[in-house]
Amino acid sequence: MKGVLEGKAPAAALREKIRSLTAELSASGRPPLLAVIVAGNDPASLYYAGLLERSGKKEGIEVSVKHIRETTTAELTDLVSTLSANPEVDAILLQMPLPRPVDKRPVMGAVSPGKDVDGQTPENLGLLASGFACTAPATARAVVKILIENGISISGKKAVVIGRSTAVGLPSAMLLLRENATVTLCHSRTEALEEQTREADIVVASAGVPGLIGSGHIKPGGAVVDVGTTPLPDGGIAGDVRFEEVSAKALVSPVKGGVGALTLACLLENTFELYRKNILGKRT
Repeated sequence: MKGVLEGKAPAAALREKIRSLTAELSASGRPPLLAVIVAGNDPASLYYAGLLERSGKKEGIEVSVKHIRETTTAELTDLVSTLSANPEVDAILLQMPLPRPVDKRPVMGAVSPGKDVDGQTPENLGLLASGFACTAPATARAVVKILIENGISISGKKAVVIGRSTAVGLPSAMLLLRENATVTLCHSRTEALEEQTREADIVVASAGVPGLIGSGHIKPGGAVVDVGTTPLPDGGIAGDVRFEEVSAKALVSPVKGGVGALTLACLLENTFELYRKNILGKRT
């Protein structure tokens, strides 16, 4: 197989489902509320926050963006603690990276696991690693979903994940393991990367290195999920995969219309699920 792993159509279907479920549950009360915190002035974080705000509105989800240009670890921790304690806030997204010298650990530790929309608290990551139900990171969910929605068999297949971040690489590997793949996790220190990827049925590229993966890395007929989103000087975004080169040999997700579209939908779905638990918990 060769060509494109499509993300737009499954993302649209998931968003339609979210819209319907949200309208039904919020009919007699308030809509879901997602609090997004952007500390500093990272352009990608600000762009994504705005995109979430616009997308959430379409699905009936209120997205409150809190942009703090200058802050300290203590101030940001206090803000997160306040949002975690607010019963009207269903979900919290702390955008990365945080500005220096803010320490991520106490700030993330202040996020209630029950409001952790992107599965980044130690509690949720631990549950994911242990195989228990939890809120899984949206991008990792999107990686698995784009494969399933495009008819790619995962069970019993060899998968290589490049990148070990807690937002993408590690959770993608864990979710692929749940689907019964045999997973190898690679990273910037991996020697002879091509020897690993050439044997893989599935490759997930999340190293953040533009053009890292070419046709020489890929098994003919394999599936390649490109999670790379490196900003370019002209305002564009570069993936980790050389798309034209690799798509002639295998199925590959494009930078636009691939994992990104599904990630947004999965994050909105995570928001709805946290809202549902919050609302229903109050009614019981």
